[in-house]
Amino acid sequence: MPERYSLTLAITALLTAVIFGFGLMQIARMLKHKHEIIGELGFFGALLIGGGNLLNAIGKLLSAVNGNDLAWMKHSLLFLSAPGFVFLAWALWQAGKNEAKATTAGSVWLLPLFFNGGLLALTVATKMVKGGQVWLKLLLTVVTIASVAAFIQLALTALKSQKQIIAGLFVLSLGMSLAMALRGNDGTQAAEWAEQISRTISQTIFAFAALKLVRVVAGKR
Repeated sequence: MPERYSLTLAITALLTAVIFGFGLMQIARMLKHKHEIIGELGFFGALLIGGGNLLNAIGKLLSAVNGNDLAWMKHSLLFLSAPGFVFLAWALWQAGKNEAKATTAGSVWLLPLFFNGGLLALTVATKMVKGGQVWLKLLLTVVTIASVAAFIQLALTALKSQKQIIAGLFVLSLGMSLAMALRGNDGTQAAEWAEQISRTISQTIFAFAALKLVRVVAGKR
């Protein structure tokens, strides 16, 4: 059994994934409140991101319990999060447009579907031709760009409602996530714990900010 996948670490990762998924569903609910079609795109994006995080956490749990290290569950984090964040970022941008109420299903769904279809084809081609970790770096690049776009739009939405603290929480969560990506991980147990603690704090902050933002948009305090 890999040392880095201790049972305590795996359970912590699973709980963190649930918390993050809850936050994502809050954002999707906010989008649904603004526009039904945009909300559906937001929910789909949230499901992909949340599903990727959950599968990754379950993979760590299985590794801790029986020593099975399933690569496809580990890679699901990027493979599902990349298109998920594209959908979510696009939904947030559509919701922020002044003419959002006049949008159609085609204008909301077509572009991100084509983009993600092209991304899937490029990922498969890169994996077959280049091999190694190149295809994972491609997905990581897309996740980074799309998540930055999504988090910035969430912060701007909070600022439009004059909720600077909520906007600051989204920026803080984003900053912690980017810092983790830049820091890297040498695979030691200490590094795994440091990354997991940082991820837990970051995604808990995100979930809290998301819940507060939904209440603001819904007209509550």
